[in-house]
Amino acid sequence: MTDSRVKFSERAYEDVYRATFPTVWSIVRRLARTDEEAEDACQHAYLALYRYWSAGTLREAPTHLLYRAARRAAIDALRRRHRLLRLFERLPKESRASADVGGPLARALQKLRPEDATLVMLQAAAGLTYEELAAIDGKSVGSVRSRLFRARQQLARLYEDEGGTW
Repeated sequence: MTDSRVKFSERAYEDVYRATFPTVWSIVRRLARTDEEAEDACQHAYLALYRYWSAGTLREAPTHLLYRAARRAAIDALRRRHRLLRLFERLPKESRASADVGGPLARALQKLRPEDATLVMLQAAAGLTYEELAAIDGKSVGSVRSRLFRARQQLARLYEDEGGTW
């Protein structure tokens, strides 16, 4: 069951799931802050295993890919949470009170290219990953990362120009 040469079948996949879920859950739950984040990380890991194994591109033991994908997904959830907290801390207190973005931040967002403002808002407000943003935008993950980096830099400059303070 742990050999990469094991041919994919629904039955083999289910056997791996039953044999590994308690361990995978234990790993991601210790890293994730909430059950929801842990569930998302588990789902991501098992979907990655399914995709690689069913396509015949699995080059390692299924459990190796599964544990690595679960660990990475849980760490990504932590990073997403920290990014959101840092953004929230930087928002002016009056903007925190409502879900609407107002004041200097709203004016700065309006000056960004609409595509860039959308990416920034989807990542900051919805917590979407680079992969999810790339799928939505129809671009590569690298392109989305670069655009977000530049958009955040420009947003910071525009925010200060609009009278916003950090």
